Parts: sequence; structure tokens; C-alpha cells
Amino acid sequence: MGWFWNSAPSSSPTAAAPPTAAAPTPANPPPVSGDREVQKFWEQIQEAAGQPASKPSSPPPPPPVATPSSPPSPPPSSQPSSWLPWARAPPLDTPPPKAPESRSPASLAMSETQLPTTMSCRDAFDYAWHCHTPASQWNAVYRYGGLRNCTELWDDFWFCMRTRNYGPTMRAEAIKEHYRAKEEAKYGGGKPSSEDVWESREAPVAEGTSFTTPFRAAIKGDEGIEKLDLERRRKEREEMFKQEEGKK
Repeated sequence: MGWFWNSAPSSSPTAAAPPTAAAPTPANPPPVSGDREVQKFWEQIQEAAGQPASKPSSPPPPPPVATPSSPPSPPPSSQPSSWLPWARAPPLDTPPPKAPESRSPASLAMSETQLPTTMSCRDAFDYAWHCHTPASQWNAVYRYGGLRNCTELWDDFWFCMRTRNYGPTMRAEAIKEHYRAKEEAKYGGGKPSSEDVWESREAPVAEGTSFTTPFRAAIKGDEGIEKLDLERRRKEREEMFKQEEGKK
């Protein structure tokens, strides 16, 4: 079977090393100095900020592992960001943002009286189905600059289907609560409403204080228009004669 080799194998026992012998590995491998890409990115950030890029001689120590028994302490306000050296964390004594003002009691009372107590499932389905038509979406793009989300209309339809077997009183209360939640989500929490432009009326209008401007009677036919024009011209001539007499 010597034709399997290009040359005859040597009969020397020291020609090949035993397979079990391997190069000795160091007991402690050299430490890796972190991710090179992260280090390169950090140097670029420091150069952009005008700081000299300093290469550490020794690798940074690993971060301490937080134990479940002790919660992590919040970073101080003067500690810089981990990526941007010029970024600073907000101070801990920053006051919380002011809560938005709620609606006035008069506005809530007016909205409460206008909440519907009936609901048609057929109308709710038609509204939701029409929302997906090209005409409805074209109108939304024309008026608001984007497509309309029809999820709210489908929620109204499925709410109507869930409550259609309720009793009259229970169904009326459920419908009022449904529309009350919609009003609160749309106008509650200081959100803009029509009351920002129009002042709500809290009392009925006193009699005789509105629509007091007299209206001119309607003119019928060409004869009435000609008669009105002749009367206007007569008054203008009288005014001109009075002005001329006053000058004399």
C-alpha cells in the first residue's frame, strides 16, 4: 500500500510528534482592553468636544454587580453622561411639571347635560365602515393633512353591540359613561376646546337684548326696486339742495 504516499515514510521514531503533545498555554491570558469599536467611538467624541483623547494604560475595572438586596443609588447631578462628556444629568431637586388645569364646573355640568343616552348600532357600523372609504380618507387628508384612524369608530360599534341587551336604564347609563370617557379624553386635562374661543353662556338671554336691529322689508318685483331707487335719488337731491343753501 505504499502507493498512497508520495514518498516512503521514514522509519525514524522521532520524525513525528505525538498527537497528545500540545503547546503549553499560559495560565492567565492577557486581559482584553475593552471593545475596540467603543474605544474608537469614545476618542472621536472627545476630539469633537475639544478634549485630548487619552488612552488608558490599564483596562477599566468591571462594573460592580448590583445585588437584589440593595437598590442602585441614583447618579449625582454633576456626573457626566456615559457617552457625551458635555452632557449633564438634570439636578435631583428639579420640581415636577405642573399638572394641567382641569375643566371648570360649569363646563363639566354643560357637557354632562349634553351626553347622549341612546345609540344606534347600525349608525355606528355605517360610520366605522365609511371611515375606510377613499372619500372619507381623502377628506381627512384634505382637512387634517393625514389619514384618519378608524379604531375609535369601531370601538363605538362593538360597545353598542355589547350593551344592546342591557335594560333601558342600565343601557342609558352605560352609553353616558362611554361618551363621558370620550369627552374627558378629548377635552379633559387642560386640552383645548371651543371654550377657548367662545365664552359659554350660563344664563338665558334676557328678552329684548338680542335681534333688535330692524330688518328691511323684502322687495318684490322690478317695480319695487325702481321705486326704492327713485326714493334714494330724491333724498340725495334734497341733501344736495340743503348743502347749497347752507353755503349761500
